[in-house]
Amino acid sequence: IIGMLLLVHLATGLIVPYVLLLPLTTPPAGFLETAAGMSAQVRLNVLLLFVGGAISVGISVATWPAVRERSYRLGLWLLALAVVNFVLQIVENGHWLVMLSVSQAYAEAGAAAAGLFQPLGIVVRSAFKWAHYSHILVVVGWLFTLYWLLFRCALVPRALAVVGMVASVLHFSGITLPVFAGYQMPFGELFGMPLALANLVLAVWLMAKGFQEPYSTPGV
Repeated sequence: IIGMLLLVHLATGLIVPYVLLLPLTTPPAGFLETAAGMSAQVRLNVLLLFVGGAISVGISVATWPAVRERSYRLGLWLLALAVVNFVLQIVENGHWLVMLSVSQAYAEAGAAAAGLFQPLGIVVRSAFKWAHYSHILVVVGWLFTLYWLLFRCALVPRALAVVGMVASVLHFSGITLPVFAGYQMPFGELFGMPLALANLVLAVWLMAKGFQEPYSTPGV
């Protein structure tokens, strides 16, 4: 079950914002021309993002019975980060819908008022950007905690858990941190690929093998 949930979480987290909704994120305010024409698609994909955000909570709850006696505090951290992630996904979804609403107003106003919407569009997209990267920061932190928990309790091969933790750090240092720290990482998109592959391998492993037995000595 956790493996299947991880697959759905991976699909919603990658395909929806970075493929299906990509036309809305073109800088500085490309959504003004595109969002109104794909209104139904935007609304449907926002619903999918709600599902993706809730899945992190579902994974944390499903993991809890296997870890509560072995690493109680870390299990609570996993659940807490999942809840924060879901809340930030809701905030980000609101920004997607704001971009849709502003684009619809832009389309109704016509060419005469186009110049008035450009500054507003830049502000709206900037607000979305910071909400989006704040959400990414938390979801990567949640994934790192998940791999750390799997490593500590030996629920999967520890080499797989270590790969996941390293991939999470690479994602943070190559994609998220540069945005907040104000520097640019060359080939930044490559820093996200290892985490996606690690999640895919973990999902397949869990669907095929499940958690390992016996578990490691209980943690604190």
